[in-house]
Amino acid sequence: MSNLDNLFQHDADESPLYIRYKGLLATDPKLRRRDQAAVLGVSEAAMVDQQCGIQRVRLNNQFAELIRQLPDLGYIMTLTRNEHCVHERKGVYENVRITGPMGLVIAKDRKVDLRIILSRWALGFAVREDTPRGARFSFQFFDKAGVAIQKIFLQPDSNEEAYAELVDKYRAEDQSTALAYEALTDVPVYVEDREVDRDQLVDEWAAMTDIHQFFGMLRRHKISREQAFRIVGGPWAFPFDTSQLEVLLNTAAGQKLPIMCFVGNHGNIQIHTGPVENIKVMGPWLNVLDPEFNLHLQREGITSGWLIRKLTEDGMVTSLELYDAGGETIAQFFGVREEGSPENQQWRKLAESMLSEEQAA
Repeated sequence: MSNLDNLFQHDADESPLYIRYKGLLATDPKLRRRDQAAVLGVSEAAMVDQQCGIQRVRLNNQFAELIRQLPDLGYIMTLTRNEHCVHERKGVYENVRITGPMGLVIAKDRKVDLRIILSRWALGFAVREDTPRGARFSFQFFDKAGVAIQKIFLQPDSNEEAYAELVDKYRAEDQSTALAYEALTDVPVYVEDREVDRDQLVDEWAAMTDIHQFFGMLRRHKISREQAFRIVGGPWAFPFDTSQLEVLLNTAAGQKLPIMCFVGNHGNIQIHTGPVENIKVMGPWLNVLDPEFNLHLQREGITSGWLIRKLTEDGMVTSLELYDAGGETIAQFFGVREEGSPENQQWRKLAESMLSEEQAA
């Protein structure tokens, strides 16, 4: 038995949820926890808290302090996902910077690269779960609705002693009172397309000198990303055929072209910077299965793809962006670029190959 096992006590009551979970497990044992929660009509955090198939320790809400100490764990795997995409990256938490509700983690080797919105973090757990390869230990964080924001999994070379110390240090006093979950209330409201001054929007887009100015432009016009793309149109925004994504990734792999892949939710954005190598399609999933980077993209959830151009002081920056039926961002792809340097022309050529002949003309 691992020394970490002593941190956990499986004291789950035979709650109605736990009983329903056991029934579901008997009929469909291969469902993942997120899918189990969907079938049972509860949040994933509720499944974790009531120890459905796992053991947990509730953590207190000192998330900033805990994150600052995550470098002590050494080599880990960090997982961030949304409804249609999972992004897994192995590396070391380094260069943690937290200012108020925002956090930034950029390891020296860029293997762990995160943009954290701490104001959305509400629940945290240390988790032990049995797998075919033995016990697996993690930290898992959720929003107030019980939706997963980020999970950090120990690896064979991780510092287990540091993990145990963090669990003890940030263990919540209350481990048993029923948790309350709330619907998210800070959901943006957007105006209708017809209410937008297109000429003004186009002028502001063309005047950008930094890609981060894009967010302020959206707020001023009270529009979503896809609204902006749709209203502005070419030469700044073009829809593309997302069935070409497998070709895109295989071409990048064949050319050994380093790319950036952003996947996030409303509490965290996780970034891969580097090449991709092993591209595999498994059912509805388009996967990157590399030693330190895994991407699992559910193609059925993608309803639109956009090639986007933004001006910066260093020239044009080109991205390929994927969206679901609700207009939520699924994933974004960029070429690797250092600030102060122009965009990689090899990436630009590959991205623009997604356009039709009419669009490219």
